[in-house]
Amino acid sequence: MTERSKATATPAGESAGFPKSVLAAGVVIVGLVVIALVVAVALPNRPTEYPAGSPEAAFQDFYEAWQSNDIEAAYGHFSPAVTGDLSLSDYRRMSSDWSWQRDQDRRLVLLGAELTGDRAVLHIRIDEFFEGGLGGLGGQRNSFERPVRLVRENGVWLIDEPLVGVESVGYKD
Repeated sequence: MTERSKATATPAGESAGFPKSVLAAGVVIVGLVVIALVVAVALPNRPTEYPAGSPEAAFQDFYEAWQSNDIEAAYGHFSPAVTGDLSLSDYRRMSSDWSWQRDQDRRLVLLGAELTGDRAVLHIRIDEFFEGGLGGLGGQRNSFERPVRLVRENGVWLIDEPLVGVESVGYKD
């Protein structure tokens, strides 16, 4: 064997292009990706369940009512301070004006909750997803955070600001 052929000779069991360890790592990575995809498809995309009677559950009930266009039920989640300044007919009109939110691909994430007696502030991140790029490739995400104020009256948590979806409209401090 010449000096040149010794340098290019491949040990038995290895391919000429990649060592065994690189190929094994590639197989493991591909396997993990396949498992992750199967799990993502198999698990239902359900909202988090919060304890009944909690501020988180109250907000979730409100938002689900609004998303399903049950305006009366959504309005029923407001505190008397809000309903005293905002009639149901005005809320219907506002809800119609802001209905574009229902068509957006949004995900709400609860970041935390502050409870002080009969008051609560939920810290929520809203992730919005958009198609982008040429031919709809390369989707984009926009995120923003906002607090949502609640008050407990007669043992029930109520939204203490006029929300249309997640947008605060016409709140008086």
